[in-house]
Amino acid sequence: MDVKVEDLAACKKRLSITISREEIEAKMNERFIELEREAQVPGFRPGRAPRRLVEKRFHDAVKDETGAKLLSDSFAKAIEEQKLEVIGEPDVDPEKIKIPDDGPLTFSIDLEVRPAFDLPDYIGIPINVEPLAVTEADEARALDRLRESHGRLQEVPAGAEARANDIVTGDLAVQLAASDSTGRAGDQLILDRPNARVPVAPIAVEGIPLEKFAELLAGARVGDTRSAKITIGPAAEKEDLRGKEAEVRIKVNKIERVALPDDAQLLEMTDHKDMDALKRTVRRELEGRSDQAFHERQERAVEDWLLEQVKFDLPEELAKRHANSLLQRTVTGLQYRGAAVDEIEKRLEEIRGASTERAARELRLLFILDAIGKKEKIEATDEELDARVRFMAAQHGRRDDRLREEMEAQGTLDNLRGQIRDDKVVRFLLAKAKIAGQPPAEAAPAPETPKADGPVEPT
Repeated sequence: MDVKVEDLAACKKRLSITISREEIEAKMNERFIELEREAQVPGFRPGRAPRRLVEKRFHDAVKDETGAKLLSDSFAKAIEEQKLEVIGEPDVDPEKIKIPDDGPLTFSIDLEVRPAFDLPDYIGIPINVEPLAVTEADEARALDRLRESHGRLQEVPAGAEARANDIVTGDLAVQLAASDSTGRAGDQLILDRPNARVPVAPIAVEGIPLEKFAELLAGARVGDTRSAKITIGPAAEKEDLRGKEAEVRIKVNKIERVALPDDAQLLEMTDHKDMDALKRTVRRELEGRSDQAFHERQERAVEDWLLEQVKFDLPEELAKRHANSLLQRTVTGLQYRGAAVDEIEKRLEEIRGASTERAARELRLLFILDAIGKKEKIEATDEELDARVRFMAAQHGRRDDRLREEMEAQGTLDNLRGQIRDDKVVRFLLAKAKIAGQPPAEAAPAPETPKADGPVEPT
């Protein structure tokens, strides 16, 4: 077997493999010997058919089988001999690689490999991050959020007007406009929800986006009927509804609003004797989060230093796949948080650019941390992996054994192990860093914050 390696682009190579005719004939002969012992040929008992009949009957099947085996074996051997660290699946179609009738078998495989780079001296990374102080304004905002979290929905007094984020119960309908020239409303009712419970906010109901819903209901009272003409946007789930003119109607039956507890109620709900005690609890929680944020900023400083020191090109296809994955996750997250579809569409190029930049950062960091982890022999133990799975299961109210089974089936368990290892590498670097205002001997690793998800580790 002869192997030649050609550089096509950054992190992309072409393997050209040539297998001599002698190797091909030897492999085919091995298979024919096996078939002589086991093949069933009409008119002969198993193992008794002449070799020439076996070859004639099974020649094409043996040729295809041998070609597939030679492809697999030679590729694996070439990768080992050339010491290539392959990422993802190679660009090859086995169906197009056939053994010729004469001469050697020659084929090429394009593949992406891990980038090569030199690590800097990462012991003693300079870190200059100021801790965040908790202010009285922070405490007041946290107290307001706590009060809001204990709010309860109450029906508004008679005659009160609906306002943003109220909950309205009403008879909701969406009807397509008539297609004839009369201009009268058509009879195609595409949404009919009696006593629908909806917020006074942009919403989507049964896959139909209603971005102007808050404007429609603003100022409405119980008993009012509000209607508006809309054009169904391109985000509608049903393609045949997109771009259609429709009328939205809602008859308001009830309006509810979050009533915030007063101080006495809030103290009872949180089991505190007075407001000073509650404020102390709020401050302690804020200070704890501030400490965690401080450590996270220190870790970010370590990552920024590494990315500044180590420059290399990324595998192009891997970067594209990761950027597309981040784009989808970002758009889904914005939709989940209630962002209007038309606003997302307006910002799509901006979001795509940010996703591409973030994907490049994540991938570069993964490669660097992986290299440091291997050099320092830092690994994620089975116990650490089990603990992280249990943490994730508890977060989502799941059984940890079921979650682990799902992750194994989806192939994400190894990614989680890699993430744990990378977290340990960052904490190792922070423990060895030169932190401003702190003697090196006192530097300590940041407390571990389990992460439920993250970027996929390149394989």
